[in-house]
Amino acid sequence: MRIGRTALHRRCATIFFLAYLFIGNACFAQEGKQATDELLDVSNQIERLIASHEGLRGEQELLQKLQIKTLLEKQSETISSLLDELSANPDYVSADSKEKLKQKLLEQYRFAEQAYAERSKALFTMRGEFEGLDGEPALKHELAIGHVEGSLSQLNLLKLDLIKWMTQLGVDTKHLKEKLSGEVIRRGKELSLLLNFANERIGVLVKEKPNATASEKEDIDLALRRLSIKRTTCTQALEGTVATLDALETNADYFKEVLITSTGAVSEDIFEVKVITRLLESWTETATEWFGENSISFTVKLIVFFAILFVFHLLSNVVRKVAEKAVNNSKLNLSQLLKDFFISMAGKIVFFIGVMIGLSQIGVQLAPLLAGFGVAGIVIGFALQGTLSNFASGMMILIYRPFDVGDMVIAGGVQGNVKKLSLVSATIQTIDNQRVVVPNNMIWNDVITNITAEKLRRVDMVFGISYSDDLDHAERVIHDVVTSHPNVLKRPEPVIKVANLGESSVDFWVRPWVKTEFYWDVLWDLTKQIKQRFDEEGICIPFPQRDVHLYPTALPVAVDVKADSKVPGDETA
Repeated sequence: MRIGRTALHRRCATIFFLAYLFIGNACFAQEGKQATDELLDVSNQIERLIASHEGLRGEQELLQKLQIKTLLEKQSETISSLLDELSANPDYVSADSKEKLKQKLLEQYRFAEQAYAERSKALFTMRGEFEGLDGEPALKHELAIGHVEGSLSQLNLLKLDLIKWMTQLGVDTKHLKEKLSGEVIRRGKELSLLLNFANERIGVLVKEKPNATASEKEDIDLALRRLSIKRTTCTQALEGTVATLDALETNADYFKEVLITSTGAVSEDIFEVKVITRLLESWTETATEWFGENSISFTVKLIVFFAILFVFHLLSNVVRKVAEKAVNNSKLNLSQLLKDFFISMAGKIVFFIGVMIGLSQIGVQLAPLLAGFGVAGIVIGFALQGTLSNFASGMMILIYRPFDVGDMVIAGGVQGNVKKLSLVSATIQTIDNQRVVVPNNMIWNDVITNITAEKLRRVDMVFGISYSDDLDHAERVIHDVVTSHPNVLKRPEPVIKVANLGESSVDFWVRPWVKTEFYWDVLWDLTKQIKQRFDEEGICIPFPQRDVHLYPTALPVAVDVKADSKVPGDETA
């Protein structure tokens, strides 16, 4: 909070008188000499800065104020330290010096009261000068009022410090505390009224702005800026009021309640029982008054709201049935996923329209609500990136239709029948009857094999016979078995060819064509029947064999050779 020029001079004057008193009193104890010397030096610096303050502008003035503020804080700490020493040691200064100090502090308190009265009168005058002001001049005037409010708060803090110092010197300050409490409470009530007024006007202008013309919106924006400045000023001043009353040990619950309800700020004050009680009483009273005034109309609006929801719920069911019949009878070759999507979205869109109409009937502004949905959608989008990726993959599956419900596929590393499709996942039932839910992102980013997409499918089989068997005879037997199977198609013709000369067998590649649904039946039947016919016709199905030849060799004889003996038969040993 900024220090007003008048308040600054008054507080500096207080410091000067105290410094003069401490320095000029010859009865000071030697132990306080260093502190009083420091106090004198700081006082001289403040005096020089104030003397050179006039005529400064811009950053020079700001720098000057910051220097004075720093020195004042240091001066205040020094005085407090001296008084603490005096409190601990009554003989720290003489009785005569102590009495002079009391008188000087009292004189400065009265001087601060006079400055406060002058500032209050000036503030009253400034509040009456708003007539005729508009636009930027009004904003500047509001800022000037905020500056005066800040100086009043600063003067109250100065008076609070003086009361504290006089109390430490043994002065009876009860009447001063009561008088200061009364002044602060009166000012707090004025600030509370102004703060409530600013909040009410801001609420009214915000509601009027959407329906205003372009020129009216400019005026409303200026008024909102001015009211925002007033609200900030009153809030800061009221916070100072609460702090002062707390220091004076005076009940400030009402002003704490005003701050919480007006600004919405939650602080430690809300945990006080009295503040909570007052807030609950206020909210209960407000709710009771509102319900008493609007209960009938609000009840009617609620009935209308739920009636609209009920009607649109029935209508959404009808639309779903119509959409289901339309997509099922459509000549377009739509996937089951796309059909379910159209049916679901048709019903949801109709019900959403009903919800919007119902909310508008109870007074909810739809434009801010829809804007809020947009912002919420962005936030949710960032939070659910993985789900949105699955959704995007689901849309690609919906558009390009690599498979549909009922197809057997290999997708996402899983093989089985597709039981259910949604925009985020696919439910696949494996061949061994396990249900696996695969995210669409895994499916779309991997190879997709649709086993049952085509009506016809070729069965690939390999049969081997021995090198000693008749190839033509074996080919006739295989052809007879394949063509006699009722589920093998005549067109395309089955392919039966000698395709490989293996290590142990001559391999026939057998490639009959079947309808997709008979694939496994044909594969299993032909494998069994060809084996049985080969057995009947004496055709051998060889298996790998290996001949192992053993060649006997002489085993070495172990001979025990001693160092001093000869080996028989060895003439050179």
